[in-house]
Amino acid sequence: MPIVQISRIQHRRGKRTDLPQLVAGELGWVIDEQRLFIGNGTVADGAPAVGNTEIMVSGTSSFTSAMSYVYKGYLGDSTPITTGASGAVTRTVQQRLDDYANVKQFDAKGDNSTDDSAAIQRALDELYSDTDQDDTRARRTLFFPAGIYKINTTLTIPPFAHLIGEGHDKTIIEMSGASAVMVTEDDDGNGYLNIGNSGATTPTQIQLKNITLKNTNANGSGVSIDNATNLYFENCKFEGAYTSGGSDVSANKGITVRSTTALQCSNVYFNNCQFTKFARLVDMSFDVTTMRFHNCDFSIAYYGAIIGDEWDSSTTNGMTVGPRDVQFTGSSWSTISQQAIFVKAKQTVEAPSRNIISHGNFYAKTVANNFEGVDSINEVPVIQYDQDECSSIMDFFERTDLRDTDFGDSTKPSNTPPEVQGIAIHTKAVRQITLADNTSTATDTGIYLPGFLDKGVRITYKMNRGAKYRTGVFTISAAGEICTFNDDYEETSDVGTTLTAKSSDGDSTAGNDTLRVQFTTTSDSSTDVTMEYQVQILV
Repeated sequence: MPIVQISRIQHRRGKRTDLPQLVAGELGWVIDEQRLFIGNGTVADGAPAVGNTEIMVSGTSSFTSAMSYVYKGYLGDSTPITTGASGAVTRTVQQRLDDYANVKQFDAKGDNSTDDSAAIQRALDELYSDTDQDDTRARRTLFFPAGIYKINTTLTIPPFAHLIGEGHDKTIIEMSGASAVMVTEDDDGNGYLNIGNSGATTPTQIQLKNITLKNTNANGSGVSIDNATNLYFENCKFEGAYTSGGSDVSANKGITVRSTTALQCSNVYFNNCQFTKFARLVDMSFDVTTMRFHNCDFSIAYYGAIIGDEWDSSTTNGMTVGPRDVQFTGSSWSTISQQAIFVKAKQTVEAPSRNIISHGNFYAKTVANNFEGVDSINEVPVIQYDQDECSSIMDFFERTDLRDTDFGDSTKPSNTPPEVQGIAIHTKAVRQITLADNTSTATDTGIYLPGFLDKGVRITYKMNRGAKYRTGVFTISAAGEICTFNDDYEETSDVGTTLTAKSSDGDSTAGNDTLRVQFTTTSDSSTDVTMEYQVQILV
């Protein structure tokens, strides 16, 4: 039979306190701590330093004791830029990992099937709730890796919560119940009417980034912002279950803002967010101030933003003054049945909503048409201000283009309700038109203002005709069948152009309903007039 020779690997072993300097490649087993070391060798042999290097084994205490991290500069140098108190310091991996909290560390799955309600709420409570978290060092950012986190219970968001995902439609928190996906609370867990009781910290300094908040229930809502200040939402998507063609479901709201008499909501910012598939994308009636919606997208809804619908001037329930200082800027609106922005008034009292502004927004032709197309007789104003101190500034309305292109065709929306209606100033963007040379009969300029009878119109303009130049202000007053106008201008020499205005029947029905601005020109060597103008309307 063959002879088998068995060799035994020799190594040092003993207690940690007795571990000597091992020779190059020599193993040392620490019996009392179950740890393994290997000798580095000498510097002359090429080792970076004399000593023993620990080898990771199952008995190694933890990454905390075995590994460390030190910042080495943006170039990734082999040695830190500076170490110690004057520069970069060594930190354990445990410390590095604890800089951010991952929701999956609290047993959230994000697998599109598990109910993650309790796990997410546990993470929120652990990081931000109760007086134990008054130390700001405990308020770590809560990270949500990409996935669909199913919930069936409303999440309550404490003060200082900072939730960040990997982008909307990547990180999705999905609610299936007839309630809100999220609602703000104080750090003692009190909601709405009880927020701030017993000195609890009210909802403040809350941030959500790169997350989709979705509710699949037709009667469910998105986020209720209650008694909160200083909230910031960036690159978030708020999505409901509403479908185009539906009616107003008052419970189906994307964003709801509520206050009490003692605690007013203020300083809430939405930047680069998307609001879609709620009957009411934004709903606010309470005492709120400084609400900002910038570079957002609003689509598929019965109302876009409805303001003051429930306002009743009560002094006991947070509706003393109503919403103020609400601005929508640089945003787009599409597929909305009724008004994109509707500031409502109560018949019994004068609602004091103030400073509601639309500035630089794009309103598609699918807004304010009752989901019935641009020719629908059920159209309403795109923006309606039933209270004063509101404005529309440099907004673009596709309805304007449709009307200007199709005016005179009775099958087209020449007499649609105005883009902006109510008690407000509507300042349109600057446009340019050409007035043909030698036009002796009054001819339409292409400036049509349907639905603007009984309003005041101010058109600021400049004209160029070769070397001739004119600046002026053309004003129109219309009441019933009567239309009066005035052209006040200065010119370097005679431009040979006359502006007039008339009221007319724009939809082939009885009664004048549309203002037309018209012109005549003299003959001037076939030189047309270039006119740049801006319309401002007291609507």
